[in-house]
Formats: sequence, structure tokens, C-alpha cells
Amino acid sequence: MRVRVQALGGLASSDLVQELEFPAGTMVGETASFLRLPLKETPFLLYLLNGKRVEETALLQAGDSLILFPPVLGG
Repeated sequence: MRVRVQALGGLASSDLVQELEFPAGTMVGETASFLRLPLKETPFLLYLLNGKRVEETALLQAGDSLILFPPVLGG
């Protein structure tokens, strides 16, 4: 299934939106390994699926839009 994916906050070399193919039944938390993101520096990610924050166990559907980003810290 095709899903629009964007990795923000320095997770990828570019913040461009990519259309990627994922197997049926893929959870949003599994997308980081498909994208080969640097999870050693950022072990915790936030996920926006179709504009709403979801847990890593949410299932992707064809045509979804997913944004991954690290939590923002500071004050």
C-alpha cells in the first residue's frame, strides 16, 4: 500500500514528503525501520497520522499521510 511519509526534526536528510510502499498491516511504529532512521539518537518518536497524533501501534492504510518527528525539548 502507498503512504505519504515525512520525517521532520533532523530525522532525514530532507523534510520532503515521500510516497512509499508498505506491506499491509504495517504499524506506524514500524515505519522508522523501513526508513532507516537514526533511532539511536532519537529512540522516541511522535507520529501524526492524517493530521492526528497516534500511538506507534496504529495501523497504516493505503492513501494515509504520516509525519514522524522527535519530541521537542527546551524552554
